Amino acid sequence: MNENKNFETVRIVFEKTGTARFISHLDLNRTMTRALRRLDLPLWYTEGFNRRPYLTFPSPLSLGSESTCERMDFRLCESVDLESLPARFNETLPAGLRVVSAAPAVMKAGKLGFASYKLTLDLPADTVEAFLAQESILVEKKTKKGALKEIEIRPALSDTTVTACDGGCELCVTLPCGGDDTVVNPALLHKALEAFAGREIAIKILRTALLSGEKTDFC
Repeated sequence: MNENKNFETVRIVFEKTGTARFISHLDLNRTMTRALRRLDLPLWYTEGFNRRPYLTFPSPLSLGSESTCERMDFRLCESVDLESLPARFNETLPAGLRVVSAAPAVMKAGKLGFASYKLTLDLPADTVEAFLAQESILVEKKTKKGALKEIEIRPALSDTTVTACDGGCELCVTLPCGGDDTVVNPALLHKALEAFAGREIAIKILRTALLSGEKTDFC
């Protein structure tokens, strides 16, 4: 039984790409928990009847999306060599999951304010530019209570670039993230683009950065 109340919170940065994009958040949690146990680290466990390693993801990724910048926090009762931890982690993880770095967590999860994405769309660049040129972009979003609410997302799209590519375009955008009902995620933007274009649009989502409320790296 772990009686140690002292702990260090470690934050790893990891990639979730390829077939790993279809791993649900629940299965990702299980995979990372098993990996931590295989590493035989001095883990800090939650209290209560069903004790388990403390594990949290500051901003879980939507199923089907890829990322090069995911974060996961866990707690240690004793200090370990964090520099060697990514390589040790990667020996236990399935294809598409790769730990990039490990360091003590600096910011609390509440400091997370924005996420940057690269969206690959089968839509001409000029159509996306016309969409972004609108003064108002209204879209329905389901609230936490399950009700539909129409929200204005145009102010959230101020930080965007559009680049033409074969078969469509790439839209790089930084969006507000967190737990608020007014947060804009790529799925909501995708919905608004389809409404504007009047058809279904194939999309590939890659998250490229997690940022603080001041738009510095979330560390």
